Amino acid sequence: MKHYIHATISSSLAWAGNIYDLLLITYVYGVLEKVFNLNYFEISILFSLGLIGRVIGGMVFGKYADTIGRKPVLMIGTGGYALFQGLMAFSPNVILLFIFRLIEGIFMGAEWTAGTVIAYEQAPRSLKGFVTGIVQAGYGIGYSLTGITYLIFVSNIVTDWRIFLLTGALPLLLLPYIQLKVKDTKEGSSKIAIRYRDYMGILLKATLGMSGMFTAYFAVFGNYTEVAEVDHLPDYVLGILMTIANLILAFSFILFGRLADRYDKKKLIYIGLIGLMVGLPFAVPVLSILINVIGMSLGVIIFAFFTGFWPLMPLLLADAVPAEVRGFLSGFAYNVGGFVGGIADIIIGLLTSIYGINTISKWVDGFGFASVLLVLVSVITWPKSGAKARVIMIEQ
Repeated sequence: MKHYIHATISSSLAWAGNIYDLLLITYVYGVLEKVFNLNYFEISILFSLGLIGRVIGGMVFGKYADTIGRKPVLMIGTGGYALFQGLMAFSPNVILLFIFRLIEGIFMGAEWTAGTVIAYEQAPRSLKGFVTGIVQAGYGIGYSLTGITYLIFVSNIVTDWRIFLLTGALPLLLLPYIQLKVKDTKEGSSKIAIRYRDYMGILLKATLGMSGMFTAYFAVFGNYTEVAEVDHLPDYVLGILMTIANLILAFSFILFGRLADRYDKKKLIYIGLIGLMVGLPFAVPVLSILINVIGMSLGVIIFAFFTGFWPLMPLLLADAVPAEVRGFLSGFAYNVGGFVGGIADIIIGLLTSIYGINTISKWVDGFGFASVLLVLVSVITWPKSGAKARVIMIEQ
């Protein structure tokens, strides 16, 4: 089997586990509130600590991925987030719960930084978009698996919530496969110093776009368990809907990634943004007339499908910068985007706490539409296609 296939499989599964662990706690918000005496604002902070930690992990481990290699960072990140998810499951108090979540996020940032890049760099030129889409499909797979696990545990979730969270430690099983089958793309330390500030323009645009992506996604899916409760969506419907929608999301990632190998990436992103604006008001209805199982389910599925343009933003960045800075810049932009999404989620939690849980749909839709504008600005101002950034280096 070719090396890039092993790199793609391992990166996809590690990313799936990453997202599984990130979003698993959203199903037990109510339980955590009671066990640790938290309110919804504090719960939103707990969730966002995972995203905030990713920024730290992306910055620190991104530079290591560009020097010591992608593979060791991929293993450290995957093993780290799985381990601390297990520790979080058995947190004896709220302080350790929050600390473990933050550290888990740091290792999540490390995994993304190395995983996506190692698959992209080993893929044939004609398949880079396709491979990036497959890796990003791990997002949908990971989230859909949380829905399946929730359906398995739903009848006993109140008593077995620790075991439910412990399932997030399973990505530890990936480490032997990565060690034995994945070939690294960077060997040894770089002998050149990089002026990262020379890439500031492209980095800012990428970060803006990814911030919009994360804000849109987490505004909806980071709060959908609460939206479903307010709109009286049955638990089993929620579990099935999250599973189906995110399997569709996984397929859409691959589809958009493959299309990116043949068609203009910017135009594909515009199509995705239009789809998000169509699906959002049905997925999270503000008007009472739109609150029904069928309409909300279709809205969520439409929203999930058109979120499939996500791989195109990291792909635009990877295409625009050289390998010597790709790990750091990609990790930084993606994880800062996640941080912004996390801050947005905290603000939604705060506004909901102030104005009441019944207002959550208004805040979710407001942040969702605003985030679409962020992505739009990023894409409109992106450098012209084919304007490949040159390596800017200083010999030591």
